[in-house]
Amino acid sequence: MSRILITDDSLLQRKTLSAIVADAGHEVDTACNGQEALDKIQANLPDCLLLDMLMPVMDGVQVLEALESQGVKLPIIVLTADVQEWLKDRCLELGTNTFLNKPVKQDQLRQALENIFAASI
Repeated sequence: MSRILITDDSLLQRKTLSAIVADAGHEVDTACNGQEALDKIQANLPDCLLLDMLMPVMDGVQVLEALESQGVKLPIIVLTADVQEWLKDRCLELGTNTFLNKPVKQDQLRQALENIFAASI
């Protein structure tokens, strides 16, 4: 069982994503902003990070930049309603594996997780 950290400022999104991830057989942890996510990653590195881009306190790009500067490597799935080309390019430079548009469809998220964990075998 893999541990997935879901980071999104929307409680509804965290609950929805948590149900999908748990149903796929993974352990779930959540964070409501980027700083909380970084704190959790430093305390106990998850197997994968689901990361929203637009959040208070610290946004998704800031999280990616902090992870890069700390040398932290982990699979990352960016979840966003608005992926502009420059933002997508920057996220890819910072180690993002996959982008999913919000609202996230259950089958797309499950497939993205399967792809990430199949690649790490």
